[in-house]
Amino acid sequence: MEKLNKIIGVIGGVGPFAGLDFVSKIFSNTIAVKDQDHLNCILISCPSVIPDRTEFLLENKKEEENPAYGIFECAKRLHLSGACCAIVACNTAHADKIFLKVSNMVKDSLPNFELLNMLKICETYVNKKLAIKELGLLATLGTYKSKVYHEYLKKEDGYNLIEPQDPAQKEVHDAIYNKNFGIKVFSNPVKKEAVQIIKTQIEALVNSGAKAVVLGCTELPLAVEKEAFPIPIIDPALIAARYIIEKYAPEKLAGVI
Repeated sequence: MEKLNKIIGVIGGVGPFAGLDFVSKIFSNTIAVKDQDHLNCILISCPSVIPDRTEFLLENKKEEENPAYGIFECAKRLHLSGACCAIVACNTAHADKIFLKVSNMVKDSLPNFELLNMLKICETYVNKKLAIKELGLLATLGTYKSKVYHEYLKKEDGYNLIEPQDPAQKEVHDAIYNKNFGIKVFSNPVKKEAVQIIKTQIEALVNSGAKAVVLGCTELPLAVEKEAFPIPIIDPALIAARYIIEKYAPEKLAGVI
């Protein structure tokens, strides 16, 4: 029963396929020759209780509509199920207005339970593993407007976050949210229109001086073939999945990225 003390919790539903993709990344980066070699994981996907993060940040929603409360409800269920930690498979949810509230509720109410910070994990990786300071950023409008990545990849630390101009930011957002071709609607497979928009915007960031590009939305990796680009494509979810393996079962971490 001791092994069950290390159950990894993933808070999905934000969006649903992003949560599924996160768990897949844990499995794909684990050295395993049989079922029992894999980490114990619980994915909770309850989108009905977590309002849209971008809408909350951009539309001045009431505090009771803060996605933090739904995310915390998911964390509570993971805690009751025996998970020792949880990670939220959503970049926009890491905006201070949401993530700090969740963090405080977890600290106050869930003993021996750690809420991992995907963006902090990404910042540490970029700082230690990549000698790159000129970083392009693709994200939702909520992530752009809340400047959440600027809190981690700081200008005073030498980072230069290169973002698309306003029209292009809306195109990236549209590739995620559009009801006719967006990744949220068509996650498996992703529509060609969304793939092309993301590809075009990565190329534009490279032309603007980016030496690497951060996929600042957990749904963007569903539309990107990283090997198709001449620069590093940084997937914070992949980095966080590997961090979790290294933290809880370092001997099982496969390969390098």
